[in-house]
Amino acid sequence: MQPAEKYLFTYRGFYFQSAFTSVEYLDSLENFEIRDSDVFIVTYPKSGTIWTQNILSLIYHEGHRDGTEKVDLVDRAPWLEYNVRNVDYVSRPSPRLFASHLPYYLVPKGLRNRRAKVGNSTFII
Repeated sequence: MQPAEKYLFTYRGFYFQSAFTSVEYLDSLENFEIRDSDVFIVTYPKSGTIWTQNILSLIYHEGHRDGTEKVDLVDRAPWLEYNVRNVDYVSRPSPRLFASHLPYYLVPKGLRNRRAKVGNSTFII
């Protein structure tokens, strides 16, 4: 086994960290139910994703840091492909905010089939 194989696996041509996700979980994203109020931050790595997550979560909390400063970013705007806290995303209250580095062909079918607003290499529904 190559050292990288202990930490990474390939899923449909894209590399993932094996400690944080699985093939079964990624398969389940295909049919992830999208709500009209969901917001997805889908970006290339190292393109300001964390800043965007913070800005949008502040907007959601009407600019009050009191609503966000004690809540980890991964809980305010979790990564769709890495459910590190094993949260039931379906039960999250609307509006739900998600971040992702998934390529277009791996995002949930519902996101691909809806008309998304696109800005600065970010899909926002």
